Amino acid sequence: MAEPRPRGGGHGDVSWIRTRLLSAPGWTAALAALVVMTAFLAAALPRAVDRYENDALRDTLRQAPVAARSVTMSQKVSRLSTPYNAEALLTPDAFGKREAAFQQVIRPPLALDGGQMVYGVRSGDEIPAKDPGLPRLGGHPQLDPQMTLVIQPNVERNAQVVSGRLPRPGAKDSGAVEAVITDRTANRMGLRTGSAVHLMDVVGSKLTIRIAGIVTPRSPQSAYWNAEPDLRAPGRIVKPSVYPEVIAYWHFTALIAPSATSALLRLNGGAVAYWHHPAAIDMLTARDVPAVQAQISALNAGPGSAKLQALAQQRALTVEEDGLGASLAPFLRERAAVQPLILVAAVGVGTVAVLVLLMAAGLQVSRRRAELKLLRARGIALPGLCARLLGESVVVSLPSAALGLALALFAVPTERWGAAALAAAVVAVLSSVGLPLRGVAAARRLQREQREDLVAARPSRRRTVAELAVAVVVAGAVVALRRRGTDGGADVLMAAAPVLVAVVAALVLLRVYPMPVRLMGRPATRLKGAVLQIGIASAGRAPSAAALPLVTVLIALAVASFGGSVLAGVANGRDHAAVVKVGADARVQSYAALPKGLDSRVRHLAGVDDMLGVRVETGQTVMATGTRYDIAVVDPELYARLSEYTRVGKPFRAAALADPGRGPAPVIASPRIARELGHRTAIKTSVTAGIEVQVAGTVDATPAVAGREFVIISEASVRRAHPRAAAAATRPTTLFGTGAETDGMALREAVRDSAPEARVLLRSEERDAYGSTTALQAGARNVYLAAVAAAAVFSALGLLLSLLHNAPQRRTLLARLRTMGMTGRQRQSLAVLEMLPQIALGAIGGVLVGLATVRLLRPGIDLKALAFATTSPATDVSAAVLRTDLGSLLLPSVALVSLACAVLVVQAWATGRRGEGTELRIGDRS
Repeated sequence: MAEPRPRGGGHGDVSWIRTRLLSAPGWTAALAALVVMTAFLAAALPRAVDRYENDALRDTLRQAPVAARSVTMSQKVSRLSTPYNAEALLTPDAFGKREAAFQQVIRPPLALDGGQMVYGVRSGDEIPAKDPGLPRLGGHPQLDPQMTLVIQPNVERNAQVVSGRLPRPGAKDSGAVEAVITDRTANRMGLRTGSAVHLMDVVGSKLTIRIAGIVTPRSPQSAYWNAEPDLRAPGRIVKPSVYPEVIAYWHFTALIAPSATSALLRLNGGAVAYWHHPAAIDMLTARDVPAVQAQISALNAGPGSAKLQALAQQRALTVEEDGLGASLAPFLRERAAVQPLILVAAVGVGTVAVLVLLMAAGLQVSRRRAELKLLRARGIALPGLCARLLGESVVVSLPSAALGLALALFAVPTERWGAAALAAAVVAVLSSVGLPLRGVAAARRLQREQREDLVAARPSRRRTVAELAVAVVVAGAVVALRRRGTDGGADVLMAAAPVLVAVVAALVLLRVYPMPVRLMGRPATRLKGAVLQIGIASAGRAPSAAALPLVTVLIALAVASFGGSVLAGVANGRDHAAVVKVGADARVQSYAALPKGLDSRVRHLAGVDDMLGVRVETGQTVMATGTRYDIAVVDPELYARLSEYTRVGKPFRAAALADPGRGPAPVIASPRIARELGHRTAIKTSVTAGIEVQVAGTVDATPAVAGREFVIISEASVRRAHPRAAAAATRPTTLFGTGAETDGMALREAVRDSAPEARVLLRSEERDAYGSTTALQAGARNVYLAAVAAAAVFSALGLLLSLLHNAPQRRTLLARLRTMGMTGRQRQSLAVLEMLPQIALGAIGGVLVGLATVRLLRPGIDLKALAFATTSPATDVSAAVLRTDLGSLLLPSVALVSLACAVLVVQAWATGRRGEGTELRIGDRS
């Protein structure tokens, strides 16, 4: 092999780089694979986040009604506001001018689907239709149906006539208007061709709406039939009421001729011109949402609104903000809640990846320290050495990073690629500069060869100061995260808190590491056999460079265990919410008493272990304060068993409800009701006139009543207080069943036959409903799982790189010991004992750091955004907190120790397969 020219360049540098890469093909291949993997993950992460956020946004908008995903422009027109040219504002030319003005003020990123745009005119207010033949919903009082008249051009293109014909223009101010309705409207409202509906105009005169035809939509799901409410079919409108009964009425819509605008202006409320512009869903991205919301707000009340009115020359022209803008608000809130947790995962796996890259460079420099010193001794300058090492790294890093970027672009398709390219470029730079910088630092001063044992090394003052500074930063980050939490938004420092805690633990571990090795070395000298003594001595003579793999493995284990704790907290929160909502594994609930014998029939169904009947009286009120609460009449012994099974609230003591035989009945209440009822009072139920009770205890939650205040009383006390009404007062309204394998279909069939009005809830179904939440949560959880898996893989890579670095020296040592008569099993045991202290200490440290991280950061990490939808929160979300998961703590550590032992055993076995002379010559050259 030709010697490199110390101060040369050009062809010599290229030849030297090629020679160095070919001399260590294993290291070259390992570095290339590491860079490819790191660049792929770094580039895929922002694209994966973009992809699931875009998918979640588009899924949200596709499920929304047309009006909720549209930008709607409207203008109210009446003879009172514009007495001279009201009808002129409703002509096709006037519509076209205002639409052209609207299109001039729209700019990216707001993208609208022009092919789905719907415009027209409707009556300003709903008009009562008092015709006696029209159906009315029951209630007190029964309300007349309400009707809306609509003009939408191009009815003939979007509808097919079933009977009759399309409306014809009538005489102006004739008092009669022709209209068409859909077939569903005709069936529900009892109308047919030729029917008439009579409305009252603004002056009290009748306006007759004659049904000229019945149509059916050609495309029922198109915006034409869904932009305006109840155009396809009548809607049931519920009104707020003080009556116990629900007050509701029918609302239906009829299409009239485009020339009948004068009829709309006659009605109370005048007319409203509207333009619905559905969003082009496939062109919207999550990163554009804030800008889209800002533009809609500006069109509603801002510079955009002023420009629109100036261009249209209409002051009353407005853009409604409750359409697309309102639909985007829940998405933004949910994304803001999820982002901090994703940032925690990204910072964790990113830190581990950077450490593994730096570790690879450090181990490579440690392996080539003699070569670098020889080059310095022969006169090479530091810039020249740096250039050669940089060229060697660049040749491997740049193509590998480019390959990783290409794989990420192909595997995770999305619109944006700039962030991915930047992340891959950062990986390429880090992997390129690590070797030259570390090599220059090592070769800067020529020193005589001396051992740098990890056990004998003494930390410098500079290192001590640096470690104290890191500890202070970590303490600040942990305190900030505990106080503010992740609700404050994404913060890099707080997101790095789990990693920083692991860094401090690693520094402490490095300080402590020499102590157990020294302690084990003393008694080992008194034992017979050389394997244990040589193994412990070799572990103590490990070079100080071996500390970096230990730190990397510990941090990677901490990140993986923290991710597992997050996922365990999400699962536990959903489980707890499901059991709180249902109260057991199955719940049969009715507001009236359940039929006799239903509990015995249900108890014998497949999967049901036990069944408990409870009478729940809802809607009771504390007279002094007006606080509403529910009364649960229970069998204390059976109910205590149910409470212990579900673990909802504090433990329920059945003895506290034991009926004393005379005096007030003991009850257990929620804390608020206990305070408001006082020590002794009377309560009423729907059956009993009154029961004198005394609060015997409190619990914060109970299985029978979810999310409301409550009072629990025993059946025996109710029977004693009202023996004549005992049967009715204790008859169950709710059944609680235990049994994780309860057959929901069979349970519903049994309940449907006896109590068709009863509602059946299953804990498993509620849990699955929480698990299949929004697309945003599902995507965030998948990214978090990928981050945890990546951290575990990087920890394994760091360990393998460390073992690969020490492989030549280990093979040489084992070959020499073989020449001295050591057997193959002894050599394998020695190879494991040499590395076992570092690996075991790193694994134990990872478990301890995982436990400490969960305890320290639990108050500051909010997992509700990952566990539940923000738009429809669960009954009880208090259990969605960080939770120690033994599997995520122990499995990665055990897997790493097992992997290291397996690799070391294989290395020792492979050494025995080769000749001693070959291994010793290789060891001399290494």
